[in-house]
Amino acid sequence: MQNPFPVNLMTPAESRSLGWAAESRDADHHLVTQHASFENDAELTSYIREETQRGMTVTVWPPKVKKQEMDDAQPK
Repeated sequence: MQNPFPVNLMTPAESRSLGWAAESRDADHHLVTQHASFENDAELTSYIREETQRGMTVTVWPPKVKKQEMDDAQPK
């Protein structure tokens, strides 16, 4: 029988490079959940609350911004 709770050893760097917006990890630093981009602050807050109540550590990364968007945002 396969373990119903397999250990995921993906690193935070790997998780972020694949485009995930957030992740939660257990006390042994094993990846438990990942989350795609959040629609709004309420969704982000809910994810953090749910995962921390389960005893997980949550990491949220800022959205990646393309260089062109950065250039367009600079004052002229």
